Amino acid sequence: MNTLRKLGYSILASVFVFANANAGEFGVSGSVKGTYSIVSVDGSQTDDDAGKGLGLTNEFSLTASGELDNGWTWAYNQDIDAATVQDDAGLTMGLGGLGSVKLNISDGGLQKNFSSSQSVYGTPVDTGESGTYTDSPDTGAMNTIRYTTPSGLPFDLVAAIQFAPGSGENPNASGNSGGTIDGAYEDAMEYAVSFVPTEGLSVGASYFDPDDSATAQETEGGAWYATYAIGSVSVGYGKSYQATSIAPGAGNVADYYENTQMSLAFNVNDALSISYEDVEAEKSFTTNTSDVTMDVTSVQASYTVAGMTLSISQDEFDNHDYTSGNKIKETLFGMSIAF
Repeated sequence: MNTLRKLGYSILASVFVFANANAGEFGVSGSVKGTYSIVSVDGSQTDDDAGKGLGLTNEFSLTASGELDNGWTWAYNQDIDAATVQDDAGLTMGLGGLGSVKLNISDGGLQKNFSSSQSVYGTPVDTGESGTYTDSPDTGAMNTIRYTTPSGLPFDLVAAIQFAPGSGENPNASGNSGGTIDGAYEDAMEYAVSFVPTEGLSVGASYFDPDDSATAQETEGGAWYATYAIGSVSVGYGKSYQATSIAPGAGNVADYYENTQMSLAFNVNDALSISYEDVEAEKSFTTNTSDVTMDVTSVQASYTVAGMTLSISQDEFDNHDYTSGNKIKETLFGMSIAF
């Protein structure tokens, strides 16, 4: 771990000792999405019933990019989220044939948790009423430094390593900001790899390794996926895991989570796409008599017309929130426009 830290600090130091930059380019992009959701129940006493809801999500990004005198490139992004506040930023330095280094201010992790999903609206456990679905943790909300290998490697191989010097979150951190109080871990490492072994087939994996102080069992997590596309059909399969942090004498607590995703999509034509996805999410306890599996199925469709995408997702949850017998049905309507 110390060697990796020293390597990261060395790369970071070299990145910021460079010649003056040429004049860069500035741009603004974003999107807005309006949604209407309906959550209904099947009649049992444990069912959830959240009724109907309207929502509006908007986010836009300020971007700038340019080239240094030595041929290296740079790119900066600053996101403005739905609350209209500064949130998430990143500075990427392209080192030519040496790859790239990026400073992330709460600007994304390397996890491959949902990389298998072919759903045209979004994986059902990451939209709407996802409840207490638990997946592999990652460094996405932390402030990190990342190294990514250069493009052009055999089989389109891309590998990345990301280091978070602290697990505390500060999405608005500006220059000279101090550290934040750590969350569950002192620091964390994350690794990811993806490649294309043959035309149409994509494979990848990620691994999250925090500095966890728990002594009975330390937290770790990861995911792997494979997708294949041929013609108008694409399929995906993926697994993700999380081993929980357990202290000695904790009793009957969650031991690990194991999730399986399978999805299929079909492009009917250039405007219309349909998809199906099934997610099985197992919560295993230290005493296996408490084990429970949440199952989620989703049928989705999207239609693009005149620069606007209309979409619908019909989701069914069994053992929602890892509670046996808890069932809900969810229908999501979406209208999104990019600008």
